[in-house]
Amino acid sequence: MTVVVAVVVVLGIVTTLLVWTLRNREPKPGEPAAERYGFNTDGGAAWAPESGRLVMTKRGAREHIAIGFRFRTRAELDRLDGRALELRLAVRTIGPCGAATGWTVEPAGGVGSSSVRGLPKEAQPYVAVGEGRTCTETLVRIGSSNPGKLHPGRDYTVTTDIPAGSGEPIGATLTVARRTLGECGRKSDCVTGTVGSEGPDVEELVSADRGWQFNGNGCRRWFADATTSFPCLTDRGTRIMTLGDSITAGAIGDHTWRYWAWQKLDPSSHPTWVGSNTETWTGDYAVPHTEWASKHDSQAGVTAETVVGWVPRLMVTERPDVVLVDLGTNDTHPLHGSSAADAAADLERIVDEIQAANPRAQILLGQPDGHHDVALSIMAQLSVRIAGIAAARTTSDSLVSVVDLRTGWNRDIDTYDGTHPTQAGEYFLASRFVNRLAGTYAFGRVFGSIPKPPVPAAPTDVKALAQHGGLLLAWDRVPQSSEYRVYLRDSTAGGDFQRVSSGSREMAWGRNGLALGHQYDYYVTAVSAERESKPSTIGSVRAR
Repeated sequence: MTVVVAVVVVLGIVTTLLVWTLRNREPKPGEPAAERYGFNTDGGAAWAPESGRLVMTKRGAREHIAIGFRFRTRAELDRLDGRALELRLAVRTIGPCGAATGWTVEPAGGVGSSSVRGLPKEAQPYVAVGEGRTCTETLVRIGSSNPGKLHPGRDYTVTTDIPAGSGEPIGATLTVARRTLGECGRKSDCVTGTVGSEGPDVEELVSADRGWQFNGNGCRRWFADATTSFPCLTDRGTRIMTLGDSITAGAIGDHTWRYWAWQKLDPSSHPTWVGSNTETWTGDYAVPHTEWASKHDSQAGVTAETVVGWVPRLMVTERPDVVLVDLGTNDTHPLHGSSAADAAADLERIVDEIQAANPRAQILLGQPDGHHDVALSIMAQLSVRIAGIAAARTTSDSLVSVVDLRTGWNRDIDTYDGTHPTQAGEYFLASRFVNRLAGTYAFGRVFGSIPKPPVPAAPTDVKALAQHGGLLLAWDRVPQSSEYRVYLRDSTAGGDFQRVSSGSREMAWGRNGLALGHQYDYYVTAVSAERESKPSTIGSVRAR
């Protein structure tokens, strides 16, 4: 049984890493989505725009439709192979059979129709409306006859206003397709009139879930590597709440990864950070909490089991749209004694309570590296279970997404004690959460390259006590230092400074056996992310 479990865990980790690697490399020409992502988009297409958004807004007797999309690379655009790009919106309506025929296009559709906005004229945009596969379904086709004129990496938002007739829209399905134009007598014949949603000249590339519920107004987002869609996060004011332990809360003098995430997200998406706490668990930050959005719900020493009890109250008081979770490190510590299965069960309860309070909440679950006293194999088991939670608890309204906090994490550089982050570690954690928001939710912007952490400050207020042939030094804490180094020289006997202590995280050092009557000079340095500070002020003392 032990061998079987070990094999399953290893295979799960390998699969997770493989999928992560595939998603971050360029696709091969003609590569099926099933090979790239492990599942099929509708039609098994080899490519699609990397993300997009659909907004439908009722404006009197008209339906305002806006579809945003972006192609990542020129290669993705080239795979259209000279065919038209179509955004095919099948809108379900309520009303008597045939009510959908009241939907029209003004002016009449055709190549270069002025009723389409957001695409360059040379891309030959068009819009056409017809009856869908049922009499209460309207097919709105917004397309480009010459998509080769589109540019990779550019965000396009295509809008049109459709006189909606008597049919009341209750939901929609958006399909991205490429359409063959060669069989048309004229290009305009392909884009006007009633056209079925299927046919030999249409290849579906990506089709989101068959149930975008709008009730007349709404916004949904789709992704090339997803088989469903999710509610859009608002451009301004999206409420973000963090749940975590001391790794998220930070200690006095830390910046915390939340600060670096705020620095990246605030100017790009202007979220509202919410929570019942403002400071670290031991005092204020390196940047005072009054100067940034420091609210959070994290506390040193807490476990996922503890946080389960917080969630119902926090969901009512803080009303988050997005919840960032980094828990499990304390659960698996020997002090608490929870297994990976126990920790995962509590994390799942947290997800359940978040979704019970807000069925449209978007949830990011971190896979922590864990405490240095916990075997890596246990954290690997927890990571696999967290991935299972995300897959099982994702709904069409609430995406539960995994954030890999383990791959690339270096305890010698990214922590000062094997567990808690240095500034290098803070950058790392912030980049993983921010990049997941940008890459999966199209929210904010990517973190970019992780900056090199600064040289730590030198220790201050170094005090010395010499008596009975011994010397004791003590100094103030330097935030996020992984070790302190003590340098000493016997100035009476002559010679250079010698390092007499290193690798210790203690803020004190002592030695016996000094030569009585000799004068000794000393200084202390701090080390963080393998970078050593300047010396503290050199002090002198006479051995007694």
